[in-house]
Amino acid sequence: MRLAPYGAAVVAALVIPGLVQAGDPRLLFDIRPPVALVIENSGGRDALLTIDARNPGDRRVRVERVRLTYFEGDAAVGTLDPATSIFTQAGLLSDPRVDPGGLDLWEGMCLAPPTSATDRVRLEFDLVERREFRRVRSKQILDVPLGKPVNPPVIGLPFAGTWRVTQGHTCDTNHRRGRLGGEFSWDFVAVSDAGQSGAPDFDTSHRNDDSETFGRPLISPVTGTVVSVFDGVDDNDGQKSFPRRSLTEATQHPRWFYGNHLVLDAGGGVFVLLAHLKKNSVAVKRGAVVHQGDPIARAGNSGNTMLPHVHIQVMDGADPVGPSVSGIPALFRDYVEITSTGEPNERETIVRRITSGDPPADAIVLTPAPRRRGR
Repeated sequence: MRLAPYGAAVVAALVIPGLVQAGDPRLLFDIRPPVALVIENSGGRDALLTIDARNPGDRRVRVERVRLTYFEGDAAVGTLDPATSIFTQAGLLSDPRVDPGGLDLWEGMCLAPPTSATDRVRLEFDLVERREFRRVRSKQILDVPLGKPVNPPVIGLPFAGTWRVTQGHTCDTNHRRGRLGGEFSWDFVAVSDAGQSGAPDFDTSHRNDDSETFGRPLISPVTGTVVSVFDGVDDNDGQKSFPRRSLTEATQHPRWFYGNHLVLDAGGGVFVLLAHLKKNSVAVKRGAVVHQGDPIARAGNSGNTMLPHVHIQVMDGADPVGPSVSGIPALFRDYVEITSTGEPNERETIVRRITSGDPPADAIVLTPAPRRRGR
């Protein structure tokens, strides 16, 4: 998977010179990723940005105000002023402060490019620091290039039948913000022909055996090699809350999040992880070669999950807890997608056959019937 710029202006992060004078408050910025990746899904688009802000001075610097402008080339196509929400929605202070000689991590800031041709965003910071009985102010500008995936991996659905996307990866989701290689992952639950995820009392019982998902067979979404298998973890059952672990436990055993899971090497630096599998259901061993469609496990409820579901993510490394591993945006091939729009009493149902796509949250997906040969 490569990144392509939207326009020739997209080359690198740029701090515009000439605004901060010698002795004025200033910050040194490092943006991650260097090109913010724009994902389009269900009619919207977003990009997630992290900025390392370093203060090289000897006094605390505070961001008094921030403005945000989107550009297509040199033309402004959208503004947000003030842009406090990009900090607060990420759980940051509305006016971040960076201590002298310190580093502040501005992580998980969500951008919303207004057009598909938007190729950069400009952040204009009003900075202030206190000196004795006065405040000294300056302006600083940071340009962040925006890009989009080119030739993303295309994989198969890891199941047959009818399933609902319960969580996708828009930038306000736990997936996108949670890292661990899952920035572009999906969660699925099986549904009945009537669209129900379980027996009539499943919403209150939370019992695995009452769900449509628990124990359903899973198939390999790719042809590749099994590089890791974790099995033997008990399935949660009847949970009323997520089985959280302490920060210390989670740090010592970070893979507990996935419960029973396996990782497939699809080649070309693409790895696929399926998680929350049923205990003792994994049918493949490390080193085995599997083909797309081969049975590999059953859906379960193990790890950091309250209800049975299947989690699938595509990443650029074999170990989701590796410090350098990142999620890769991917697409599913050849499925039927059912979505609804409008108010509850006037909803319109849309059924489409998708050659390759990224199903949004709440969409129903199913394996299509074989195409008939023309006469």
